[in-house]
Amino acid sequence: MWERGAAIRRARAALPRDTFARFHLEEYRSLKWIAKHVGVNEEAIKVLVREYGMSREGKATRWRQIDLDWLRDQRAAGRTCRELAEETGFSLGMISYLGRRHDLPGRRAGANRADSSRS
Repeated sequence: MWERGAAIRRARAALPRDTFARFHLEEYRSLKWIAKHVGVNEEAIKVLVREYGMSREGKATRWRQIDLDWLRDQRAAGRTCRELAEETGFSLGMISYLGRRHDLPGRRAGANRADSSRS
């Protein structure tokens, strides 16, 4: 039977203040990622954000926290943007953007089509 507030109680039990702060403020994990990690819905995580009084400042500079040398090595090793996005918690678009902006190795969108049309 469904119980009102059960997801919030599970979220509180799984995410004490210090653990939630590490995920949300230090690792910049998204609320969606945290919810999936704990096994509750995103609304329950939003309740914790309000209860714990946590907000992130400077969200736009988050991409600066990724080690570009590590990202370059991973792309050179053949890892896909999708794999790296899942591992780092960044969006697929952000990983692709960083690849283009910093000229990281890897497949480019136009390169595949140009090669296949020559055959």
